[in-house]
Order: sequence, then structure tokens, then C-alpha cells
Amino acid sequence: MGIFHKLIRVSTVLGVILVYCAVLWMGLTEESRRALTIVKSSATDNDFVIANLKITSVDTTQGLLHGRIRLIPMGRFSIDKTTPATDLTLLVNSVSGKQKTVFPKGERIVPIDFSILLSGSQSRYPFDRFTTDIELVVTAPTKKKTEPPPDDTLDENTDSLSTTLIVGASDLDNSEPVPIKENFVASIPGIKFAGTITENSTYKLMQTAVEMRRANNVISISLMVMGLMFVLAISIVRMVLTVTASPGAMNLLPLSLSITLIFGLPALRSIQPGVPPVGGFSDYMSFIWAEMMVSISAIALAWTWIIRSKKDGT
Repeated sequence: MGIFHKLIRVSTVLGVILVYCAVLWMGLTEESRRALTIVKSSATDNDFVIANLKITSVDTTQGLLHGRIRLIPMGRFSIDKTTPATDLTLLVNSVSGKQKTVFPKGERIVPIDFSILLSGSQSRYPFDRFTTDIELVVTAPTKKKTEPPPDDTLDENTDSLSTTLIVGASDLDNSEPVPIKENFVASIPGIKFAGTITENSTYKLMQTAVEMRRANNVISISLMVMGLMFVLAISIVRMVLTVTASPGAMNLLPLSLSITLIFGLPALRSIQPGVPPVGGFSDYMSFIWAEMMVSISAIALAWTWIIRSKKDGT
């Protein structure tokens, strides 16, 4: 039995070390599983514009996706990689800042920031999902008359906060759509990205459909925290039931633990990455129930002590 017990201890220690190393490896390689890189080009020759899109942050509370665009002209549209040989106009479906930006001929192109509305709700954390579309068009002056866009893109009832890029006739008046080679990069800790890029061959409009959810490590941590809160609350309830059922002097240790957990559970909840305010799906799974159990346990134990103290006094 002595050798058997030693083997169990050694196996347990080795198992813990292996799990620890596996968690470290998963953390080091986590970016490769959550990041997204897409390259799509509508160009058929050497005359085009490179659009480098990078997602800089995700605000699930306000429902906004923030990013940055940098244009690099190529071929007949460029003097060099930072200076256009003709006026370039960028249209993007941003809900903050300008949807239309003009980069004058001969002046250095600077990156611009944009914000896109997200569709989805963070109330289902950590299983919440969000989607959005990033649409952009680049135009350059031309003497050739360009066909106006179809009427269905100019709906007069369009929501002022819609994420759809509305291309009007004035945007294409005496202008030509420029072919775009889009390089899209999204890598935000805690968020897993997926998506595709499609193009409108007539107007060279590039549409990037982006899907987002919590990364696997965030979901795992959140589930572990919810489990810990529930187990702690059940343990306190069990201790209180044992103390109240036993005769004689009461042990008030469960009372102090209950009061401590009333304030400790919110701190434990807050270690979940990107957790939204109280009231989401995860809170109804664990946090709210745990708070109620420890609070009721503290009240029950306190009144049990009060009643027994009066009886002992009489």
C-alpha cells in the first residue's frame, strides 16, 4: 500500500504539471486561433489601391467595432506608396466621424479611423455573438460619365444609424470606382473573429462580413468562475444547515464566511474577461443564485443564534 500511495501522489503531481504546461501552451498559441486575416482583390491589372484594414478595439457595451484604414495607391494612381497621383475619395460605412474622406493629389495619405455598429447582445455572455459589415469604395476623378447606382441603394427610409454604405449618384459623378486589394486583420484579446470579403464588380465595393464571439479561453474561464461561485454558495449552505441542526453552542464561522462571500462573490465575478454589468445570462446561471444563497444563509444563521440566545437567557 505504501508504494501504491506513492505512485498515486507522483501521478497526481505529474498530472498537475502536465495540465499546467498545457494551459501555458494554449495561452501562448491562443492568438493564432482567435485572429483573422483575409486578403481579397478586385484588381485585374496593376492599377489599384491597397486598403489595409485593422480592427483596433471592440466595445460590446456600446455595440461598436473600431478600426483603422490606410490606403496605398498603386500603378497610375500613385506617385509613390504614400502619395496619390490623383484625388482619391474613400467611402466607408462609419457611424462616427466622416463617411467620406478625400485624399488630395500630391499630398501624403494618412490613416483614418472608423466605427461600425455591431448586431448582437452581450446579455448572453460568455456565449454572446456579434456580426457586422464593413463596406468601402474608393473613387478617382474621370471624364467618363459613370452609371448612377441602382435605386434600391437609395432608400429614403434608411435608418440614420444603418451600417449599410449608401452610394449616391453624386459620389460617382465624373468619378470612376478604383479596384481595391483589401488586407483585413482582426486580433483582439478575448475575441474570436471569423468572416469573408465579397466584392461588387460594378462599383468595386468591398464588403467584409465579420462575425465575433468570445475566445475559447474566455468561455473556459467564465464557466470555471461560475462553477466556483455556485460550489462556494452550496458549501456555505451545507455548513449553515449542519450548524443550525446541531444542538448546543453555535459555531459562528459560517456566518462570517457568508458575510464575506456577499462582498467576495462580486469580486470573483469581475475576474471574468470582458464581463458585462450584472443582469446577463451568466448571472442568472450562477452569480445571482450564489448571492441569494449566501445572503439567506447569513440571515438564517443570525436569527438562529438570536433565538437560541434568548432561550439560553431564559
